[in-house]
Amino acid sequence: MIDIHSHILPGIDDGSKDMEMSIKMLKMAEEKGTKIIVATPHYIRGRYENHYDKIFDLHQEVKLAAENAGLKIEVLLGQEVMLDKYALDLCKEGKIRGINETSYMLIEFPMDKLPNDALDLIYELRVLGIKPIIAHPERYEYIIEAPTTINDFINEGCLFQINAGSLQGLFGKKVQKCAKLLVKEGLVNFIASDAHSINRRCPGLIEGVRVATLLDEDIEKKVSSNLELMLIDKDIEATMEKIQKKKSIFQIFRH
Repeated sequence: MIDIHSHILPGIDDGSKDMEMSIKMLKMAEEKGTKIIVATPHYIRGRYENHYDKIFDLHQEVKLAAENAGLKIEVLLGQEVMLDKYALDLCKEGKIRGINETSYMLIEFPMDKLPNDALDLIYELRVLGIKPIIAHPERYEYIIEAPTTINDFINEGCLFQINAGSLQGLFGKKVQKCAKLLVKEGLVNFIASDAHSINRRCPGLIEGVRVATLLDEDIEKKVSSNLELMLIDKDIEATMEKIQKKKSIFQIFRH
């Protein structure tokens, strides 16, 4: 299993607090069958301004500590980028980069309200040659309340990563329902842990994948294929299927 979203680098965001916790998280991931894990510390302007050169050295320290601890899990580097107009310049400067320095970048937006320029920013990102993977769309309030909102991201060629914990109900029933809907609609390209600690939001994909497989028996195969393509920086076929807006009873009787 490959986990493309985790906060295992110590002391730089709301994830691992120190190296000891990082090693515990990696050990937990390995015990749960994860072979490769991507460290994706937040880049949020004004809060977690973790430029690539800053996290590169820390990533090397974590890899060495894991090796010294006898762990076999491979640790790759990426970032989870809060996309705004400033992030575009940082991409051009190389201060923000894709997963394992591929063209695939994990991006996020605010949970409560989608910025008015969000789709324009995604377009500009793609012009730069970046392929955006939207982190945990099932947790965004505007997608939970109106799932068809995700169609706008589909139109921009985005890929989608849902959290294993969302499928298990870790973030509540509404998020779980939305995650399951995205699986059923065939919109999920990746499942990741988004691990932050060794407690509630811990590493591990097995249980989340199991839930997803009950909804789509082919999802594990599809996700595995996408992961392989991503790591060698080959194109992943983005879905063009859209979520259909359900008609109200009034619309049904109107025809």
